[in-house]
Amino acid sequence: MPHSTARPAPSRSPQRAVLLEGRALWLAFAAATTGTFMVNLDASVVNVALPVLQHQFALSIETLQWVITAYLLVITGLLPVTGRIADALGRRDIFLVGLATFVVGSLFSALAPNFLILVLARAFQALGGATIMANVMAIIALIFPVEKRGQALGLIGSVVAAGTLAGPPLGGLLTAWFGWRSIFWINLPIGLWGLWGSWRFLPRFAPDADSPLKRVDWTGAVWFMLLTSLLQFGLANWHRGWGMTLLALDVVALFGFIRWEGKREHPLIPLRVFRIRAFSRNLISGMAYWVLMMFPSFLLPFYLHYELHLPISLIGLSLVPQALTMVLVSPLGGKWLDRAGVLWPGRIGIGLLMLADALFLFLPRHAPLWSVWVILVAVGAGAGLYSSPNNAAALNSVGTGDTGLASSLLATQRNLGRAVGVSLASILLSVVWMLHGLGPTPSHTNPGYPLWFYWGFRGAFAFALPVGAVGFWTLTEPEAKH
Repeated sequence: MPHSTARPAPSRSPQRAVLLEGRALWLAFAAATTGTFMVNLDASVVNVALPVLQHQFALSIETLQWVITAYLLVITGLLPVTGRIADALGRRDIFLVGLATFVVGSLFSALAPNFLILVLARAFQALGGATIMANVMAIIALIFPVEKRGQALGLIGSVVAAGTLAGPPLGGLLTAWFGWRSIFWINLPIGLWGLWGSWRFLPRFAPDADSPLKRVDWTGAVWFMLLTSLLQFGLANWHRGWGMTLLALDVVALFGFIRWEGKREHPLIPLRVFRIRAFSRNLISGMAYWVLMMFPSFLLPFYLHYELHLPISLIGLSLVPQALTMVLVSPLGGKWLDRAGVLWPGRIGIGLLMLADALFLFLPRHAPLWSVWVILVAVGAGAGLYSSPNNAAALNSVGTGDTGLASSLLATQRNLGRAVGVSLASILLSVVWMLHGLGPTPSHTNPGYPLWFYWGFRGAFAFALPVGAVGFWTLTEPEAKH
């Protein structure tokens, strides 16, 4: 291994871990977390360009949502199985395949001649995103000694925050200066460095002898992808008869999935963890949280465009207060968690999110920009206080042997919550428009559209309040480990 200083792994994992030291360790960390940065950058950079994409492709918001939903749907559906495949075939090689897929998907997205190809390219990009997300934390755990592992995992959180923080301003500026395609071109130099650096500095990890490919629950993986797909396509077409049929089929598929997984010796998702009350409740709470977080992320760019008439470059910069506040408050939420437990910081955090939703509900049509920033600061503070307690409550509810499983389910919950949040925001716009006799998808070229959007905007945030109440009520102190 060039420039690598490795020492034997502890005896408990002699065949898999390759502990690095010094410069080699941090070069490997930088290379591996490049993928994490890109995936989180891409999750937020596209939102700012939504008004531009709407006008260029002449699309309704109902259709436009798929540029985000397709990406999140594929990541959600594949997350549970990609980690198992990496265990069986070797984590470094599968990680490199994921990085390469993400870069190629970014290239396809940048070159997309129409919206359908763009959505398909985003889905292909998500194949790589799922592989990256499922492997980064495991790679870091395999190269860092135990005494430095907490520091490394904390730094991954900083990389996630950096990608999320950079997304809106970078997306706004790139779209304003070079067009929406540039938000995908930017992934090429970053991704090529990640590919080269990972190939150069990451050691090869032996496949896990206890997780051969033949043990991967392929049928369960297909069931799970079917579940998530039926849910998203059903939600996206809820006002059509066949959309409701898809949602009904999703309920049937859920029972089929539970029945199948319950019979498997090596299931894709061991159902035993859901019998732990605190884990299940905190998973529901986290799901409500991610739905809430996607409402402003998806709807605010349109509000800033239609009601405040901001140029695309300023729309991106105007979303920075939320991410910046979250970065600053998150460490405080962690410290408060250590002192007071889960409920105080977590419930105050989700309470701030509900306050922000109430303020968005009563936001005037042409509100001063500073008032939007104040509300976004409340969103960022609420997210910073809530996220650590919820994650800790879920992870601490399970036994140490199930920590990896719980972490994987939290990642799946995060992406599913984001996807459902975007779909629900779009649904609520349509519901309000239908109640006003406008139909589910009024034309955005109609002179009355800005007012119609404002009605839907308020209706969406009215619904967000009971979603927040679910998150508040289900947040639970962890029980004794099982």
